[in-house]
Amino acid sequence: MICTLPSTRQIFCWLFLIMILSFGLGGIVLLIESDKTKPDLEESSDFRIPYDGIETVRMNLKVDTGTINITDGSMEEILSGKVHADTNHYLPRLTHAITNKTLFASDDRHSDLFHEMIGGEEKWDIRLGNQIPMSLMISVGAGDIHMAPGDAQISELALESGAGSIFLNITAWKGKDLPIRIENGAGDITILFPDQSHVSVSLDRGLGNLLLTGFSGNAHGYYHTTDKPDAPVIHVTISQGLGDVTLRTENAMKK
Repeated sequence: MICTLPSTRQIFCWLFLIMILSFGLGGIVLLIESDKTKPDLEESSDFRIPYDGIETVRMNLKVDTGTINITDGSMEEILSGKVHADTNHYLPRLTHAITNKTLFASDDRHSDLFHEMIGGEEKWDIRLGNQIPMSLMISVGAGDIHMAPGDAQISELALESGAGSIFLNITAWKGKDLPIRIENGAGDITILFPDQSHVSVSLDRGLGNLLLTGFSGNAHGYYHTTDKPDAPVIHVTISQGLGDVTLRTENAMKK
C-alpha cells in the first residue's frame, strides 16, 4: 500500500482552516465572558488605614487605565478612600504592610489573559492624612491624575502618565523641602505652588505651550522666590512629550 503525502498547498490550507476556527472559538469565548461580566459593572472597594504607631508612609500606586484623584483626609486615618472598577472580577484593592513603623501601600489586582485582552478602567479616590511624612509614587498608563492633598506631609512625590492630564495643587503644603518628579507622554500639566516658597523647575519638553505666573527664567529653568524667612524649598523636574505646561503661584493666581 502506497501512502501519498499531502502537498504543501494542502498543508497550508489545513493550517489556515485551523487558524480561522481558533479565532472563531476565541471570539465566542470572549462574547460569553463579556455577557457574564455585564451584571457586575461599577463595583467598588473601600479602604481605611489607621495610624496605629506608624511613623512614615511609602505608597506606590500603578494603574493601567483610569483616573486617580487624591485629596486631603481626616486626622483619624493615614489613608482612606474607594476604588471603582468596571467589573468586580478584576476589582483592584489597596494593600499594605508595616515594617519598622513604615507603612508600605500598593495596589493589588487579579489579572489573567482575558483581562489583559479586554482591559478595564479604574477610578481611585484617595484621601491623605496629615500627621506623618509620606513618599508617593503615582503612575497611570492612560488616564488623568488630579492631586490636591492640602497640608499632607508629603516628603517626596513622583507622578507619571503615559497619556492624560496631570493637575497638582500644593498651595497648602507646609513642609521644608519637597522634591517632585513628573513624567507625561501626552497631556497637559498644571501645578499650583504656594507663593511663600522657593521653587525651581527644570523642564524637558517636546511640543506645547508654557504658561507662567509668578515665575522667571528661561528654557533651562524657571524660578520663584520669596522674602519670607525659612521659606520651604520645592524642586520640580518635568519631562513631557506633548501638551501644555502651566506653573502658577497662589497669590499671583488670585490677582
